[in-house]
Amino acid sequence: MDFNELTVVVDREDRPIPLHRMGSGENWVGYHLIAHLALHSYLTEHNRPVPRFLFIDQPTQVYYPQDEDAQLEGSLDNLKDEDREAVRKMFDLIINVVNRLHPNFQVIITDHADLANERFQNSVVERWRGEALIPDSWK
Repeated sequence: MDFNELTVVVDREDRPIPLHRMGSGENWVGYHLIAHLALHSYLTEHNRPVPRFLFIDQPTQVYYPQDEDAQLEGSLDNLKDEDREAVRKMFDLIINVVNRLHPNFQVIITDHADLANERFQNSVVERWRGEALIPDSWK
């Protein structure tokens, strides 16, 4: 992490590679996720005075075709095998970190994904499909 530039950098022998030069949106999501989870793990394990939660909005967005999202309703069935596997691994990583740091850290995720596996389903607290997180009456 480059704290002066507030970005993730791969520090190679020949030259550093900043996040904005690391390829696709999938790479960016992965690097951000790893950086945030590593930072929060360190801060939690060292009892630093920071909030003990991470809020992530739609980390799987790069895997869902926008024009098909409403029809998919969070299902991974129409995704390519490698995308489906990447989404599963992303949530496995998050769940593993939360379980390791439990009860001192939580991750709150708002997303369209709805994985069929038991670990994911046991982590779901609320389903908002068909409802709005912020009701229209509040606007």
